[in-house]
Amino acid sequence: MSLIILGIIAIVIFILEEFVFSASRYFWVGGIVPVLWTLVLAYLVVMNAANLTVADYALAIVAVVVPYVCWGNGFQRRAVKRQSR
Repeated sequence: MSLIILGIIAIVIFILEEFVFSASRYFWVGGIVPVLWTLVLAYLVVMNAANLTVADYALAIVAVVVPYVCWGNGFQRRAVKRQSR
């Protein structure tokens, strides 16, 4: 999978995670996509480990961390919105 396609998929996942998936009343619902994304990235890293550079590993780490941050931010925003009602 090329880096551009992976980047586009990551951006779409980050946006959906921030504004759609984490808007659920249940905390765990927003965690499904980050866990699946982590598994996909882990598979890609293991299958292509011989060809990856340090920059690729750094991008993979960032791509794993960001959905979890978006999940937490979205859930927190939703919790604040619920309390203000």
